[in-house]
Amino acid sequence: MDGLVEPLAKKGGFPLYEILLVAVGLAVAASLYTYLYAERYDFVIEAPCDSTLQQCYTRDCSTGDCPPNELSEYRVLQVSAKTFDTCTDNGCSNICTAQNPACIETFCSLEDGEECVGLSSSNE
Repeated sequence: MDGLVEPLAKKGGFPLYEILLVAVGLAVAASLYTYLYAERYDFVIEAPCDSTLQQCYTRDCSTGDCPPNELSEYRVLQVSAKTFDTCTDNGCSNICTAQNPACIETFCSLEDGEECVGLSSSNE
């Protein structure tokens, strides 16, 4: 019986569990800081788009590949997490205006193999 108790009582070996516990704690603390306190990340939003006024991304919703917003013509906006709290709708139309640099629009590009429709697109 003494042989089984002795290794459990023996200290001074490599503290693997303690190092792993500290590493996991640091990773969780860094994530909580980034996502809850500093809010240093962006939301990518698909907002409604009028193809008669601007160039828009397009997709075929008849195949069932559309997200819940059912937008077949849309524009893509990037909004910081701090600004996203002030959005009043899913498209952030209240803050994503031409005068406000809080939103970064990703424009549709035919060179990247994306489907575009609207002004100056060649696949209309």
